[in-house]
This record gives sequence, structure tokens and C-alpha cells, in this order.
Amino acid sequence: MRKLTLVPARSSIVALLLALVIPACGSNGSPGQNGTGGSSGTGGASGTGGTGTGGAQPPADAGTGGAVPEPDASPADVPAMVDVPGTKPDASPDVVSNPDGPVGLNPMVLQMMRRVADWQLQSAGGQKDWIHGAFWAGLMATYNATKDEKYMTAMKNWAGAGWGLDGGSGARGDSQCAAQSMFDAYLADPTPANMVRLMGAKPSFDGLVANTPSGRGEWWWEDALFMVPPGFVRLGAATGNKQYFATMNTLYWDSYGFLSDRASGLVWRDHRGNDRVMWARGNGWVIAGAARVLDYLPMDDPKRPDFINVIKTMAAALAKVQNADGLWRSNLSNPGQFPNPETSGTGFFTFGIAWGVNHGILDKATYQPIAQKGWDGLCSHVAANGQLGYVQAVGGGPGPASAGSSAPYGTGAFLLAGSEVAKLVP
Repeated sequence: MRKLTLVPARSSIVALLLALVIPACGSNGSPGQNGTGGSSGTGGASGTGGTGTGGAQPPADAGTGGAVPEPDASPADVPAMVDVPGTKPDASPDVVSNPDGPVGLNPMVLQMMRRVADWQLQSAGGQKDWIHGAFWAGLMATYNATKDEKYMTAMKNWAGAGWGLDGGSGARGDSQCAAQSMFDAYLADPTPANMVRLMGAKPSFDGLVANTPSGRGEWWWEDALFMVPPGFVRLGAATGNKQYFATMNTLYWDSYGFLSDRASGLVWRDHRGNDRVMWARGNGWVIAGAARVLDYLPMDDPKRPDFINVIKTMAAALAKVQNADGLWRSNLSNPGQFPNPETSGTGFFTFGIAWGVNHGILDKATYQPIAQKGWDGLCSHVAANGQLGYVQAVGGGPGPASAGSSAPYGTGAFLLAGSEVAKLVP
């Protein structure tokens, strides 16, 4: 089964002509301002965050395990999903137009994606952790948009011969993030010769199918809702085994019910001290993860409408706190705490909202300007060499970022955003 992509129903020639005149970044049509400069940064090689003392340091993006706290929400307490005024019912994402090339996609957006991807590839490394796994998810989106074989070659080189997840068959949580990119690579060319792209990570998912824990215990931090569920649905699509979808749903909805906040429509990072503010990148993981689940969740899956409503609910909440420059701040609850722009959360938000517009579940008139504004803001922080700046470092809650701070997961969020913004047409 191949990933199915919606392209707005109009002549591809007309769409291309429109794309040539629609600015990809900013009203002047320039591919972004250059002046961010700064050092390349890595966002932290280990993904463990600061050391902290006496438990003062909040957990980093990477889950740390340990005892599960008493839940203060149950699956029955999942926030009531709302049909946001102005939205329309889900349109089938399974409409294919020009699946084998970039015809109809905005060439200026693709050009910007290439610039940023090529910069990151210079220092991509071979790590199979979540920091790099999120980048490769974006790179596969770049390959699917451009059909440039150099990106698939880079994927193969990253995996290496006889590849496997960090942690092997016992990999869990963040360590499973890298799987979704390799599963995407298989689905782009699902031949027996490419089965190795599945087998390097399949045993770790099979372990969760065979012995399924509670979602709130396994995925106790919101980031996990991006790291693992998209891999599950891709594995289900590749194998035809519906157990992968069922297990994913069991885990996902218990975790989401545990972490979601009825009042705001957003999601707490965790209940280990990070349930006082709403963190941008943490919520970005959730909305982006939901969109990537829907890419391959069967149309008749009973939970599909609930995933759609996650995107609707979060998009409505996020629309209220987008900054005038198009970017979101790290602390969604108190933007003034860290007033600098933050591009990793913005990248994921822009991807999720543009995905919703392209798939007919978010009202175009309301949400396309929000997505475009987000993309323009992102592009304004890409340096001439392709480095994306203002990426918050590894953490477990809001924090500062600077023009020179970058990290692979921020680049991945940018590339995912571009892959959907490139499909937007007036």
C-alpha cells in the first residue's frame, strides 16, 4: 500500500502555473530572509536534556521511564472533540493526483525544502534516535514531494546494511521514532528486496502487540504520540495485519485521555511536573503525529473520526495563539515568558494545519492563511546556507532559542511543513 496524497482537484497545468506566481515565503516571493547565521548547533547529541539536581530539571523530549504517576484523567475523560465552526466533514484523503512527481506542487516551496534538507544532510550522522528520526521523517516527505533519488539514497545510507533500532527488539518510545522513516521508504517501493526496511524495526512493534501495556504507562509523555503511532500504522499498511492498528489505538487513546486538557483543547507534556503550561513543541508532536497516523489509518477504522477531531480541536486552539509574525512561542500559555520565535513547534503546527486543509478536514478560508503565515515565518529564519534557526534545544517544556540554534528535529518539522504547504493553492 502506498501513501496516498491529496492534491486539490484542478488541472495540474493550472496548478503549476499558479505555483509559479504564488510566493513560497513572504509576500515578495523571496525564498526567505538570510541573516540568521550563527553556529550550526545540534540540539544535544544524547537527547537526555540537562542533568539537573534533585529532580529540578524537567524531563527532556526523550522519555526517561520510571514509575508511572497516579492518573488524574481516565479514558472516559478524553476532552469532548469539537466540530469547529466553519469546518467541513472529512474528505477522503485517498484521492491521488500526480503521485510520481512534483507537478502541481509549489516549486518555490520545494526549492526551500531542498536548501534546508541539503544543509542538514551535511551533518546528519547515523544515529537512530528520536532527534534524527524526526529529521528523516521530514527527509522522506522531501523525497515524496521531489522524487529526487539523492534523498532516497541518503535514507539507504543512513539505515546501512542490516539496520536496526537503537535498543534492538526491545526498543520502546523515542527509540522507535526512526522506524517510521524506514517504513515510509519501504512503502515508496514495496518490493521483496526492500523488506529489510521493515524488518529492522518490526520486532520492537511486535513486542507491544504481543504484550500490550497501558497507554498512560507506555506513552506517558506527549512526544511519544509522534514517535511511535505513525510507525504502527505504516507497519499495518505494509503487512496488511490489522493488529498493528488495533494495538496503536489501544495505547494511543489511553495516553491521549491521560494527557489531554479539556479546557484548552491542547495536551500536557506529562504529569511529572510538566502539567502547568502548554509547550509548543510538545503539542507539535501531537498534531503532527495525528496527521501522520491518518496518512495510513484505514478509512473504516473506528477511531479515524477521533483522530480527525484531534486535528480540528488542536487547530482551533492553536489559531488563537499564533503570533503576528506567523510563529508560535515556546510557551503557548504565556508567550511572553520566552518572546523569541520558536521554529520546531511552528514547523509541526504548520504541517498539521496544512495537512488538515489539504485533506478537507479544516476549512480552507480559515486555516490556509494560518498555515501560509506559519510557513512564511519559518522561511524568514532560514539562513542563506540552509540552516533553520530558532529551534529550541532538547527539553521537557518551554525554553529559549536563538537565531543560531538548530537541531535535526527542527529541520524535520520544517520539511514536513513544506511537504504540505507545497500543495496549497488559492
